[in-house]
Amino acid sequence: MTTLVIGVSHRVVPQAVLERFALTAPDTAMLLDRLSATPAIAEAAVLATCNRVEIYAETGQPDPEPYAVAAPGPGAGPHDAAVGDALAGLGALTGNSTEELRTHCYVHRGPAAVEHLIRVSCGLDSMALGDAQIRGQIRAAYTLAAHHGSVGPVLHGLFQHALRAGKRAESETGVGRSAASMVGVALDAAAEAVGWLAGRRALVVGAGTLGALSAASLHRAGVTDVTVVNRSPEPARRLAARHGHRSAGLEELPALLYDTDLVLSATGAREPVVTRELAAPALAGRAADRGPLVLVDLALPRDVDPRLAAEPRVRLIDLAALDTRLKETAALVPVDDAYRIVAEETAAYHDGRRRERVTPLIVAMRSNALSIAEAEVDRLLDRAPALTGSVRGEVERTARRIAEKLMHRPTVRVREMAAQPDGHAYVQVVHDLFGPAEPAGPPGPGTAAEPAGPPGPGTTAKSTGSPGPGTAAESAGPPRPGTTTEPAGPPRPGTTTEPPGPPRPGTTTEPAGPPRPGTTTEPYEPPGPPPAPTSATTPTPATHPAPKTGGDRP
Repeated sequence: MTTLVIGVSHRVVPQAVLERFALTAPDTAMLLDRLSATPAIAEAAVLATCNRVEIYAETGQPDPEPYAVAAPGPGAGPHDAAVGDALAGLGALTGNSTEELRTHCYVHRGPAAVEHLIRVSCGLDSMALGDAQIRGQIRAAYTLAAHHGSVGPVLHGLFQHALRAGKRAESETGVGRSAASMVGVALDAAAEAVGWLAGRRALVVGAGTLGALSAASLHRAGVTDVTVVNRSPEPARRLAARHGHRSAGLEELPALLYDTDLVLSATGAREPVVTRELAAPALAGRAADRGPLVLVDLALPRDVDPRLAAEPRVRLIDLAALDTRLKETAALVPVDDAYRIVAEETAAYHDGRRRERVTPLIVAMRSNALSIAEAEVDRLLDRAPALTGSVRGEVERTARRIAEKLMHRPTVRVREMAAQPDGHAYVQVVHDLFGPAEPAGPPGPGTAAEPAGPPGPGTTAKSTGSPGPGTAAESAGPPRPGTTTEPAGPPRPGTTTEPPGPPRPGTTTEPAGPPRPGTTTEPYEPPGPPPAPTSATTPTPATHPAPKTGGDRP
């Protein structure tokens, strides 16, 4: 199982290029559905913000070298199919070719992918270094992917771990409190253009996350005359009511620009919302004694037509302009401790994944030990039926405790060994020794069981079935009443036989009964002379009495 990150952000391309890869909310949903139908990708989530577009994918295929670190680049070795499918899906929705995306996108695999998401969650990869808003965007990306059914156990655990790491970094280092937010820096730039913001009239275009942050920042800055504009009126009303502002529909925007000093726009539209043609009437009718119209564009793709920057009575502040200011404030953010937390949380995540991989082995080991204990207890109880129910229960509990105590230390040691960098080798050894054994199958075609060897000296072989043609079964004892036995053959050379003695007093011999149906009996013939020896060595003839008839063979 390998995690991949395929993406592009403000760190690798300028805003003008990043804008071409931007995704709207419907685009993101369509991309998730497309990735879910890709055979090479088992799980997927998409993080699309104004500063980045990233696809998080779980391939479902193991790395050639477990937990090996791959350098960022346009390829990912054995996972090229997943990378290609992700780039093809992104290109289809943004109108870019796969080759162009490979030129600009980065790919992180395995530990590098995990470390990247944790770093992003801590705000260390944001345009506003230490920005805490990114965690809300990560949570929204996970929620959307879960709604579309594209998130499985691996990405679920990764995203939850990254969100916890981000909270830890903020609480332990204060990196979020020390960082300047992007909206705050934008308002500082706007104040330089129009003077004090208090008492000014402002518009907030968009009721999403950045729109809500903009409305709250304006309220804290003392701007009380604020109108929230949105395509859907209900979200605008809810956001405006939260801060005591007004709300309006997007169709009212041209008229509202006449009396506005500041516009903060952050929608998810594909095309610009504030175009040059829409703003032209408001700029023409603007009073000469009023300051410039400040347009703050926080969206990606752009919400404000870039041609408006050439208008003499417009001051345009976009993400590219904010980038320079944010880099100047980044030096004031305490990031050393935050990077230490990123390293610790990345290692902790991989330790947990290694332990998860040995869970089936531990379950098999414990099940095997408990099944053996239960089988032996059952055998004991079958042999001792007189035991009472309480004694039987105590025997069962004792056997179970013994098995669990014997397995406790191996279980702990397997978990510890699995957490080591080369722990997979130890786990394999333990699996070979104590893991579930594969049942032996029947012999394959063309194979035969080996025959049993001849019995040793002084032993006799038991007959396991009816004798085959040309073979005879030896009589193991005196004949049963009503049965007849064949006469004993001649004595073996070099052996002696004792003559039969008289019958015991008080005993009688019953005559043989009729043969069983379907069987025949051979007539009795007296034994003849011993057969001639067939071996090269001629035995010395024995001068013993004639063998007895009707008795045991020697």
